[in-house]
Amino acid sequence: MTISGIDVLFVGPGFHDTQVLTDRMRRWGFRCHFANSARTARELVDSVKVDLVLSKIGLPDGTGFGLVADLSGLPVTAFLCLPVEDSCFWIPAIDSGNECLGKPALRPLEFLNALEEMSRCIPLQSQVH
Repeated sequence: MTISGIDVLFVGPGFHDTQVLTDRMRRWGFRCHFANSARTARELVDSVKVDLVLSKIGLPDGTGFGLVADLSGLPVTAFLCLPVEDSCFWIPAIDSGNECLGKPALRPLEFLNALEEMSRCIPLQSQVH
């Protein structure tokens, strides 16, 4: 049996530097993709079935809010990263295709717990040769 992972798209410069988060997510079964800009993210979403989008609010060519508007209605879940001092808050933006801006933001540990819970929902599929 192999794990059929969740495809996650990190949007914004510097996410490659967040190796602790991406390493943990890979261990949990997530497949990580990266885009530095909203335009690149939109192109990737058109070519890869992405389940989860994690975007910085400030992007080189716009904002995470603009990206969320473009993703609305697609079967994705999305969070926006709001930096605060040495950390950040994760703002729920889309929940399985439904906009949910206005829900309470998650602190880093709460966000990790939510990601771990998502990973428990990753289905096991038989490997086909």
